[in-house]
Amino acid sequence: MRLLQTDNLTVAIGGRDLITGLNWHVRRGEFWCVLGKNGSGKSSLLLTLAGLLPLAKGRLHLAGEAIDSLSLPALARRRGLMQQQQSDAFSHSVLDTVLLGRTPYRIGAAWDADEDRNAALVALARTGLSDKMHADITQLSGGERQRVALAALLAQAPDLMLMDEPTAHQDVGQQLAIMRIARELTQQHAIVASCHDINLAARFATHVLVLGEGQHWMGKSAEVLKPEILEQAFGCGFSLRGGTIVAE
Repeated sequence: MRLLQTDNLTVAIGGRDLITGLNWHVRRGEFWCVLGKNGSGKSSLLLTLAGLLPLAKGRLHLAGEAIDSLSLPALARRRGLMQQQQSDAFSHSVLDTVLLGRTPYRIGAAWDADEDRNAALVALARTGLSDKMHADITQLSGGERQRVALAALLAQAPDLMLMDEPTAHQDVGQQLAIMRIARELTQQHAIVASCHDINLAARFATHVLVLGEGQHWMGKSAEVLKPEILEQAFGCGFSLRGGTIVAE
């Protein structure tokens, strides 16, 4: 089943078209990495899919239904976004922050149910943050704060998970851990993540969408991550060395 479908989608910022004519579909079981140089529209695409930027042109469907026909709670159960940057104006515990991801399931309820708390605790354990559950989010490192955002998305558990640079601010070990989590999540969800590391995408993603100036390429990772395509998208040379993609 297609959890996401775009028909002739245009993504624009400030009157400038970044992506045009995008006809794309994402199914459960797929992990898509979106690649492209800075300013190519990776984050803007995710914000558009999440409903935080208006559609400049085209149509967007979630599980076969037009996005504008769904209620806000229904949208929140079908797709969720982990943003690249987090801004915290007030102190909260890590656990309370992750519990916000359960909001779509307790509309009208004043308190978190046991099910909500259990989902949050499982998400914290999965992201290696169980020992931080009572910590103040304003006192966390950038990498820890990003993992809290990931835990909140896991607790939300939408069908389609959108992740904007999920490995940003992470050390090498955490980058690998997060990409493994994303790949494992495809057992029940569809994942779309923007990414700067081509080799991480090649290792973990099932599919890639590569954005270039005025064009794009999409498909299974092994079929798209080729030097001739990457050269057009990034404007520099590429070669394969022992299974590693190297920019030249």
